[in-house]
Amino acid sequence: MIDHAHLDSLIKLLGKETINHIRLEFVDDSNEKIALLLKAWDNRDYKELRHVSHSLKSASLNMAMQMFAKQCQLIEEAATQQNNQGMQAIIDDQPTIHKASLKELEMYFSN
Repeated sequence: MIDHAHLDSLIKLLGKETINHIRLEFVDDSNEKIALLLKAWDNRDYKELRHVSHSLKSASLNMAMQMFAKQCQLIEEAATQQNNQGMQAIIDDQPTIHKASLKELEMYFSN
Protein backbone atom coordinates (compact mmCIF):
# COMPACT_ATOMS: atom_id res chain seq x y z
CA MET A 1 0.00 0.00 0.00
CA ILE A 2 2.91 2.35 0.63
CA ASP A 3 6.18 2.82 -1.20
CA HIS A 4 8.91 2.10 1.35
CA ALA A 5 11.70 3.16 -1.02
CA HIS A 6 10.06 6.59 -1.45
CA LEU A 7 9.80 7.02 2.33
CA ASP A 8 13.40 5.88 2.78
CA SER A 9 14.58 8.53 0.33
CA LEU A 10 12.50 11.25 2.02
CA ILE A 11 13.96 10.31 5.39
CA LYS A 12 17.49 10.42 3.99
CA LEU A 13 16.75 13.87 2.60
CA LEU A 14 14.81 15.48 5.47
CA GLY A 15 15.19 13.18 8.48
CA LYS A 16 12.80 10.75 10.11
CA GLU A 17 11.51 13.22 12.69
CA THR A 18 10.56 15.78 10.03
CA ILE A 19 8.82 13.22 7.82
CA ASN A 20 6.99 11.75 10.80
CA HIS A 21 5.79 15.25 11.75
CA ILE A 22 4.51 15.72 8.18
CA ARG A 23 2.83 12.31 8.42
CA LEU A 24 0.99 13.30 11.59
CA GLU A 25 -0.26 16.51 9.97
CA PHE A 26 -1.28 14.50 6.92
CA VAL A 27 -3.34 12.12 9.07
CA ASP A 28 -5.49 14.96 10.41
CA ASP A 29 -5.79 16.69 7.06
CA SER A 30 -6.62 13.54 5.12
CA ASN A 31 -9.25 12.46 7.64
CA GLU A 32 -10.98 15.81 7.14
CA LYS A 33 -10.70 15.49 3.36
CA ILE A 34 -12.13 11.96 3.36
CA ALA A 35 -15.22 13.37 5.07
CA LEU A 36 -15.39 16.16 2.46
CA LEU A 37 -14.98 13.62 -0.33
CA LEU A 38 -17.87 11.50 0.94
CA LYS A 39 -20.06 14.59 1.37
CA ALA A 40 -19.23 15.78 -2.15
CA TRP A 41 -20.16 12.37 -3.52
CA ASP A 42 -23.44 12.32 -1.59
CA ASN A 43 -24.27 15.73 -3.08
CA ARG A 44 -22.94 14.76 -6.52
CA ASP A 45 -20.86 17.92 -6.36
CA TYR A 46 -18.40 17.01 -9.10
CA LYS A 47 -16.37 20.20 -8.81
CA GLU A 48 -15.77 19.62 -5.10
CA LEU A 49 -15.22 15.92 -5.67
CA ARG A 50 -12.57 16.67 -8.28
CA HIS A 51 -10.91 19.29 -6.06
CA VAL A 52 -10.80 17.13 -2.91
CA SER A 53 -9.71 13.97 -4.72
CA HIS A 54 -6.92 15.90 -6.47
CA SER A 55 -5.72 17.32 -3.16
CA LEU A 56 -5.82 13.90 -1.51
CA LYS A 57 -4.01 12.33 -4.45
CA SER A 58 -1.16 14.84 -4.32
CA ALA A 59 -0.72 14.67 -0.56
CA SER A 60 -0.93 10.90 -0.43
CA LEU A 61 1.69 10.55 -3.17
CA ASN A 62 3.98 12.72 -1.04
CA MET A 63 3.38 10.28 1.83
CA ALA A 64 4.08 7.27 -0.45
CA MET A 65 0.49 5.99 -0.25
CA GLN A 66 0.43 4.64 -3.81
CA MET A 67 -2.75 2.58 -3.73
CA PHE A 68 -4.80 5.29 -2.07
CA ALA A 69 -3.44 7.90 -4.51
CA LYS A 70 -4.42 5.72 -7.46
CA GLN A 71 -7.99 5.50 -6.18
CA CYS A 72 -8.05 9.28 -5.71
CA GLN A 73 -6.89 9.67 -9.29
CA LEU A 74 -9.74 7.46 -10.51
CA ILE A 75 -12.21 9.59 -8.57
CA GLU A 76 -10.70 12.79 -9.92
CA GLU A 77 -10.90 11.55 -13.51
CA ALA A 78 -14.48 10.31 -13.13
CA ALA A 79 -15.53 13.58 -11.47
CA THR A 80 -13.97 15.58 -14.30
CA GLN A 81 -16.13 13.63 -16.75
CA GLN A 82 -19.09 13.55 -14.34
CA ASN A 83 -19.10 9.79 -14.83
CA ASN A 84 -20.92 7.88 -12.09
CA GLN A 85 -20.21 4.45 -13.55
CA GLY A 86 -18.27 2.40 -11.02
CA MET A 87 -17.79 5.42 -8.80
CA GLN A 88 -19.83 4.15 -5.85
CA ALA A 89 -17.55 1.13 -5.38
CA ILE A 90 -14.42 3.30 -5.48
CA ILE A 91 -15.90 5.81 -3.05
CA ASP A 92 -17.05 3.01 -0.73
CA ASP A 93 -13.51 1.55 -0.66
CA GLN A 94 -11.70 4.84 -0.02
CA PRO A 95 -12.11 4.99 3.78
CA THR A 96 -10.88 1.38 4.14
CA ILE A 97 -7.88 1.90 1.86
CA HIS A 98 -7.12 5.19 3.61
CA LYS A 99 -7.23 3.61 7.05
CA ALA A 100 -5.09 0.62 6.00
CA SER A 101 -2.53 2.91 4.35
CA LEU A 102 -2.30 5.11 7.44
CA LYS A 103 -1.83 2.03 9.60
CA GLU A 104 1.00 0.83 7.37
CA LEU A 105 2.61 4.27 7.58
CA GLU A 106 2.30 4.20 11.35
CA MET A 107 4.00 0.79 11.47
CA TYR A 108 6.77 2.07 9.19
CA PHE A 109 7.50 4.96 11.55
CA SER A 110 7.26 2.87 14.72
CA ASN A 111 10.34 0.84 13.67
